[in-house]
Amino acid sequence: MYSKWDFYNPSKVLTAKDASPSAANKDKKQEIQQKLDAVKLKVCQKREAAIRKRSSKLAIRAENMTTRFNKIASRVEEYYTNRLVPKGVTVENYDAIVADIENKEAAVNNAVANAKMAISSFSCDADNPKGKLADYHDSMKAVIAALKEYRTSVVNLIVAVRTKGKNIKSPGASNSAQPATSSAENE
Repeated sequence: MYSKWDFYNPSKVLTAKDASPSAANKDKKQEIQQKLDAVKLKVCQKREAAIRKRSSKLAIRAENMTTRFNKIASRVEEYYTNRLVPKGVTVENYDAIVADIENKEAAVNNAVANAKMAISSFSCDADNPKGKLADYHDSMKAVIAALKEYRTSVVNLIVAVRTKGKNIKSPGASNSAQPATSSAENE
């Protein structure tokens, strides 16, 4: 390298030729980049099967949750129509709640379909596999949000029906029971 006295020696001063990288260095950098890309591709290909398997399991899990919520909602609807309506008990906004549940179920189904479509186009050989995986990740976040909204709608139905069901007087109860009064009212 240069010593501190080379500053005074004009023959050892850096020239433009010394400052620019040589063609050999450029080729070496390109070769390293190609090897790096090949290694990344191999790693991606090894993980591709696991990614596909995991994504299919997540879609199946979301569908199972949808089915479970649907069963719960149908049981509550059955209870309402078979037990409460014959007794004359009705929920004021029952139709709106049921319509909301149907809308949320459709939203979940659409989100699951979008997630399946996003991962079906995933391939390590394609352009930007990292971007495709990020799209799938965003799609699954949308599925989770839709499932939460669907669950909330089902819970709203349960609460509405249960609240009305608790307020039913049993047929054996007499009307003689009076609410307790405070001693201040009696005086």
